[in-house]
Amino acid sequence: MTLSIGCIGCGNMGGAILGGLAQSGKDIKLYGHTRTMSRLDALEAKGVVKVASAEDMPSRCRYLVLAVKPYQAKDVLAQIRDKLSAGNVLVSICAGLGIATLKEASGGRCPVVRCMPNTPAVVGEGVFAFSFEDPSLAPEQRGEILSAFATLGHCVEVPEARFTAFTSLIGAGPAYLFDLMEGMVQAGVALGFQHRDCRAMVAQLFAGCGRMALQRPDVHLMQLRDDVCSPAGTTIAGVNRMDADGLAGKLAQAVFAANDRGREMEG
Repeated sequence: MTLSIGCIGCGNMGGAILGGLAQSGKDIKLYGHTRTMSRLDALEAKGVVKVASAEDMPSRCRYLVLAVKPYQAKDVLAQIRDKLSAGNVLVSICAGLGIATLKEASGGRCPVVRCMPNTPAVVGEGVFAFSFEDPSLAPEQRGEILSAFATLGHCVEVPEARFTAFTSLIGAGPAYLFDLMEGMVQAGVALGFQHRDCRAMVAQLFAGCGRMALQRPDVHLMQLRDDVCSPAGTTIAGVNRMDADGLAGKLAQAVFAANDRGREMEG
């Protein structure tokens, strides 16, 4: 049976999910609805079916991704609640809204899954956290969700109690890394490289280091760092300066600050 997935809210992340699924090669029927329907034009060219009314989405697709702003979620669910059935599964990527809140807002008419993506999903390299703690969710439904989203990146199952922590570390993580990349690009330009060339080199540096960390999981990250440092060399001089400035600690504090804010939003 052909899988059917729809998305309400097709901004940056919702659009990335639909676009990635459209290019996955999987047999999936895709539907999209958003307030500004012209945003769907490019996705329509990839095979996504435009749906003019949010109320029509539950009858068109089995899996319904809720990708609106968190403050809009309850109003949207109120619009579609009476159209939901046990044959639907609501997959919410709305930060700060727990399964219990989503179940109440949707009238308990269908299973609810919580999902938190990050923006590299746009290029098929995202990290997706899922909470499958709703007891009404069937194992088959869990498997279909994981199979579909695995085409967009790496999927992990995270207890709902750890969702704010995941958001602070991985959901917000691209902002931290892009900030680091920008600092390195600026330094490279100051050293005489063209901005375009320096950006490409730095981006490849981050991609290559990430692949090394993935392919050598038994090697401690500090060992990978030390492998680059020759005695009395240039690299150790730079590393010592970073250590003196407490860069690693500052990154950790950024994650903790994001986590504190996330808990405030959920409270």
